[in-house]
Amino acid sequence: MTAIVNVVRAELFKAMRKRRTYVLAFLQWILLPLLVVIVGRIVQVNVGGSFVDESGIVGSGVQQIASPYGVARVGLVGPAFLSPTFYIIVIALFAALLIGEEKSQKMWKTTLVAQPARLPVLAGKFLVAMILFGVLLLGAFVFGALFGAVGTLFLPTTFEGAWGQLVVLYLLQWLYGATAVLFAFLMIFLVRNMVLGIVMVFFVPALLEGLYTIYSLIVGFQPLNRFNALFQALRLQQTLEDLPRFFFTNNLYAPARHPIRELVTVFGGSPTDEDLGPLTNILGSGVTLESAALVMAVYALLFGGLLVWLFLRRDVQ
Repeated sequence: MTAIVNVVRAELFKAMRKRRTYVLAFLQWILLPLLVVIVGRIVQVNVGGSFVDESGIVGSGVQQIASPYGVARVGLVGPAFLSPTFYIIVIALFAALLIGEEKSQKMWKTTLVAQPARLPVLAGKFLVAMILFGVLLLGAFVFGALFGAVGTLFLPTTFEGAWGQLVVLYLLQWLYGATAVLFAFLMIFLVRNMVLGIVMVFFVPALLEGLYTIYSLIVGFQPLNRFNALFQALRLQQTLEDLPRFFFTNNLYAPARHPIRELVTVFGGSPTDEDLGPLTNILGSGVTLESAALVMAVYALLFGGLLVWLFLRRDVQ
């Protein structure tokens, strides 16, 4: 246990002196909530009170987005809809710092001389990555609420919101992030090249999911005729609906993307898959928080087992 604590202390000392840590924090803690409040103000000034706002929809929209609860929710949801997502960018950069830089700076031998047992070294680095990711999420929640609170001074917003549910979603996203950390560690350690490893973290999941989708659609497809055309179409539809339930990306971001269904309802839509349009593929058909937890646990066992096996057996430079 002492060895793990020493590794955590040393890696935190290193991480807190890296510019990337503060740049990432600035983007999610300051820039994102500030932009959300500014957008809320612009919408309120330009659209509020106009013919569009006869039913009060503008005020409701500003409350949902630019209130303290709304800004804190955007801090969770917004980063999950980039490509690659801000979450995987953060995790990849922290993994590059903790695993990749040891290789690029030829520090593995020095590190393992200071702490010969490899498992505590790996466990300590993993804990540091989770601490940094957790602090980033905590800051997004706190600063989002603070910026939203300032916004109540010049916006028709209140502190109303399901705060308890939002805290749970933040916590779940942090826990699901553990699987992404293991995957990023594995990729960067496996290829022994920090830049290539980061690229693989970004694009390998989407590439494999796309290839598997094509494979699933092709395998078992029978010769088409007028009698089986309808059944073939139904089979393809069912395949496309089932696949996202097991994809790494759809399950990884399930907590962050979960509030979108609530927002669809608020703005007059229906949170059913058929009504979500382009959001259907992003949200993942049939992905629930419970099923996502199980899928993430399986992926974590797979990535963690491979990582530990490679880290304990492979020679390092």
